[in-house]
Amino acid sequence: MYEVWYVSCHGFGHITRCIAQVEKKLEKDLNYKCIIICGESQIKFTKLYLKNFLDRIILKITLTDIGLINLKNSLDIDKLSLEKTLETFIGSWNLLAQDEIDFLSNYDIGEIFCDISPIGILVSKTLQKKVNLISNFTWYQQYKYLNLNKFILEKYLELDDSIDNLYLYPLNLDFSYISPKIIPMDFICRKIDKEKIKLIKQTYGDSIFISCGKSAQLEKIVIKNFKGTVFTTTGVIVENIDGNVFELPIDVLDTQNYIGASNFVISKAGWGTVAECICNKTPMILLEREGVLEDTHTINELKKITNTKSIKLDQLTNLDYNSLKNKWS
Repeated sequence: MYEVWYVSCHGFGHITRCIAQVEKKLEKDLNYKCIIICGESQIKFTKLYLKNFLDRIILKITLTDIGLINLKNSLDIDKLSLEKTLETFIGSWNLLAQDEIDFLSNYDIGEIFCDISPIGILVSKTLQKKVNLISNFTWYQQYKYLNLNKFILEKYLELDDSIDNLYLYPLNLDFSYISPKIIPMDFICRKIDKEKIKLIKQTYGDSIFISCGKSAQLEKIVIKNFKGTVFTTTGVIVENIDGNVFELPIDVLDTQNYIGASNFVISKAGWGTVAECICNKTPMILLEREGVLEDTHTINELKKITNTKSIKLDQLTNLDYNSLKNKWS
């Protein structure tokens, strides 16, 4: 019997936190089998990351989600483009769900888990399976915050209303508008390798990890007064005036270890990156995005329980290491 995972293809944070859970199940139970359904880039990453378990997993490429759309060279939301794209996506839901149902009919299916993919929720409902959502937020909450049009909000609220079991990560938004069964979750990330972290530190010395998510494309970031190494991810162009820059390949499998090796992390406040920082006990400077409810909430909650700091987006293009370091003095 196969457990099925429908995962948002918005960025990489959703897939990394899901495969962290899947990996634990594969290692613990030799009879465990699963089907993971997500976007092309995420499936390619999953195939590499779970390469030792390919005899027990099935990977399928599907447009599972839209998420958010940013303005060019920005982390601000392109609301008009987002609304237009979502209306088209919603119009394709029934066909996408039917394709998935036809595909799954070839397998003995057990539980279905959805990391906020609308398609997974629709498939669960059609197959009369319990709707198991695992997340810290939903797109309805985010789209309502952006004040998207009524048609979009109604469609996404219908999905939230159908949730049976809500596996709720820490730093979650308010879900009092619906009444699923709540199952609390803890922070989770891919395996942390202490020996790899030690090797990274020996190789690169002092380091900073800068990431705005693989779904973002930004103009150049300039950092001065730092003689160490800046680790960056795809979509971030960094000039380290006094030191080195190492861009991690898009298919690097262990960004969590580079985070663990870093003095601190400068990042978009995505839950996956935050969890990797918390599990590594690495200090964070998070980017404030007023248009993104999840990020704003995450930053505010983290400041209550950790020494997390935040900066505005316009501060990102010109960074002084001494000023950043002084944030914790």
